[in-house]
Amino acid sequence: MDIREFVTRNQPEWERLQSYLRRIRSRGLRSFRPEEVRELGMLYRKVSADLATARVEFPGSDIVRLLNDLAVRSHNVVYRAPRRNPIRWLRGLLHEIPETLCRHAGSITTATLLFVVGAMLGALGAAADENIAVMIIGAAWVEKIQAGEYWIEEFFSVTPASLGTASLITNNVGVAIAAYTLGITGLFPTYVMFLNGALLGSVLTLSGQYHLLDRLTPFLFPHGVIEISAILLAGAGGFMVFDGWVHPGDGTRMQGLARGARAGLLVAFTALPVLLVAGVVEANISPNEAIDGRVRIGFGILLGVMLWGWLLSPLFRRRRRSEATAAPAA
Repeated sequence: MDIREFVTRNQPEWERLQSYLRRIRSRGLRSFRPEEVRELGMLYRKVSADLATARVEFPGSDIVRLLNDLAVRSHNVVYRAPRRNPIRWLRGLLHEIPETLCRHAGSITTATLLFVVGAMLGALGAAADENIAVMIIGAAWVEKIQAGEYWIEEFFSVTPASLGTASLITNNVGVAIAAYTLGITGLFPTYVMFLNGALLGSVLTLSGQYHLLDRLTPFLFPHGVIEISAILLAGAGGFMVFDGWVHPGDGTRMQGLARGARAGLLVAFTALPVLLVAGVVEANISPNEAIDGRVRIGFGILLGVMLWGWLLSPLFRRRRRSEATAAPAA
């Protein structure tokens, strides 16, 4: 093969690749359209093949050195690891978490139902017999409520806000982590969801009977809506692990467990920042009676709407798309 013929036949592709490399150096790969990215890959493979031919046909020639340099530079562009972009990673995470939760709607539904059933039974038990409330929340707490003692005030009067925040967050995070990590049993998240519901139902019922709800409700709402939501998310994460283990699909049980654990971790992980916010609110806003009770309740509802509006956003988008698709047919 004649070297001049080889260069004449292939030089347009080499020059095209060189122009792409100059453009990447000045403007970055993001400036490329999808078809140009595909062409870049094809040009790289073409130059690599031409380099292999030149090494055989024209060993030691300048054309071998030129093609080797071009192949190396284009290889670094085509196969380099993408730069980590924290903002892009966070944006992807904010999109993936709601999508994962909505794909596993059965898990969050199960967690919610267990919590609601626990709350109803706790409330009915406390209303029927206060000894049942003692079994659920403990004799000391029942005695405080029976005495008409607003225990929240006592706790925050002797505990600095910073210490109270740390204590509350640590306790709730521990429960959330346990609900996820022990989710493979299916029993522990069931117990956590049911028990938390029963505790809330018993406390609210007793507090109503002893005229403490007027002060307790504005305390519970600011942090309680998102705190309960976080516990439900952690429980849902645990149930995803359990579901992956029990229903592995076409794969092995271990593969199903791995898939469930990954999805569950994404959802349960969401509970941690939510609990962080809830802990700060609980220590600093919830007990602050200088803030009107209605304002505190409204603030809690707003936090809940923001959280669940984000978590359920894929459902809203699908509904809008289906309505938009159905509109022309109507």
